[in-house]
Amino acid sequence: MKTDVLIVGAGPAGIFTALEMLRQGSHKKIIIVEKGAAIEKRHCPKVKTGECMNCKPYCHITTGFSGAGAFSDGKLSLSYEVGGQLPELIGEDYAQKMIDYTDKIYLEFGADSRVEGIGQGEEIKKIRLRAIRAGLKLVDCPIRHLGTEKAQELYHAIQQHLINNGVEIYFGYNCVDLLLEDQKCVGVTIEKKGIREEIRADHTVVATGRRGADWLEKLCEEHGIAHQPGTVDIGVRVEVRNEVMETVNRVLYESKLVGYPKPFKNKVRTFCQNPGGFVSQENYDNDLAVVNGHSYKELKTDNTNLAILCSHNFTEPFNQPIAYAQKVGELTNMLGDGHIMVQRFGDILDGKRTWQNELARSNVRPTLPDAVAGDITAAMPYRAMINIIHFMQAMDEVVPGFAGAETLLYSPELKFYSNRIKMDKQFNTNIAGLHCLGDSSGWTRGLMMASVMGVIMGQHLSKDE
Repeated sequence: MKTDVLIVGAGPAGIFTALEMLRQGSHKKIIIVEKGAAIEKRHCPKVKTGECMNCKPYCHITTGFSGAGAFSDGKLSLSYEVGGQLPELIGEDYAQKMIDYTDKIYLEFGADSRVEGIGQGEEIKKIRLRAIRAGLKLVDCPIRHLGTEKAQELYHAIQQHLINNGVEIYFGYNCVDLLLEDQKCVGVTIEKKGIREEIRADHTVVATGRRGADWLEKLCEEHGIAHQPGTVDIGVRVEVRNEVMETVNRVLYESKLVGYPKPFKNKVRTFCQNPGGFVSQENYDNDLAVVNGHSYKELKTDNTNLAILCSHNFTEPFNQPIAYAQKVGELTNMLGDGHIMVQRFGDILDGKRTWQNELARSNVRPTLPDAVAGDITAAMPYRAMINIIHFMQAMDEVVPGFAGAETLLYSPELKFYSNRIKMDKQFNTNIAGLHCLGDSSGWTRGLMMASVMGVIMGQHLSKDE
């Protein structure tokens, strides 16, 4: 097969590349290759079984049209200060301009017009003052909340728009390798049910998402794609009663706090806050089970969950941060017999494991029912665990009750976006014809910035017609 533009991965970055090319009036032939299924065929059996079935050949939560975005809570961060390091590459003003532009596209496809985290000036000041006193920084970031069920509807509308306008999407195809000739990328090799074939293209856009970061890193080593080890995040998902987070939920919806707790002074931050949400599980190809969270527009629980993530950087002699995080996750999974582990914060401070009968008596009831009570400190690296404890105690000064004895910590929460591809502002790599976008590129973290990267790529690919 031959095409003008080949996009590997139908996550937000890949989707918005194709979408923007259509909006720019491009007549180039576009093919998207996606390992998973169309969005209407993505179904997690846990809804019926009550427990993770470890689906093969891939997890429907993380794989398929719109990537993990379809099953996330669908939060669009509307500030350039949130969502990765893309502003370092393209400039802060331009990044904000493109966020505003991309946000309008989301609105066109049915995103909620309401923006959270604005219009509460005096109350935000009070929260910020408490954060400053606790040694934390409150990052202002307006949030447009899609909601898990609404996100699926929105991305389904985009999927149909692409198909109806001539974009060819090949579902169920695994991208095996890049095709390189004379230091130029001329396409990829794909595989389905053991049968391999080639797709040749003038431009190849790799946008495989967070779950494809490890795969892309291996390709970089094999083909000499310029890159550098970046940051990997290791942490936990924290769950508390809504009453504890009531003010922050109402005023900010999502409290983005950053700190550098002693003694190590590593960067620790909150991420993906879900008022009235659910703690969830995701599975990667290597059978690694990781924890996440999401929230619906309509269906609510009595709890709020959010991630606390510690940033880890490695240089020498070890420079494989993704592999490091995977080992941490594997050890935690082993202790939980393949399940997500949960422990009460008070038990961590007391140096004891949590037992299942203790969870049943707690005010905070787990929203991930098949999580296994245990001792996450037996698998979490000392440095990360100390960072988490000290950060939570600082958070308690901002949100009294956050570090309560019954607060739940789920593990492992891992973010694999450490391999940063070296590119110019047009997202050209050192391999001609090859572009890398989204979370797998190491430049973005989350739906909006990945979508922005796709929009910019779509505009560049439309200019040379």
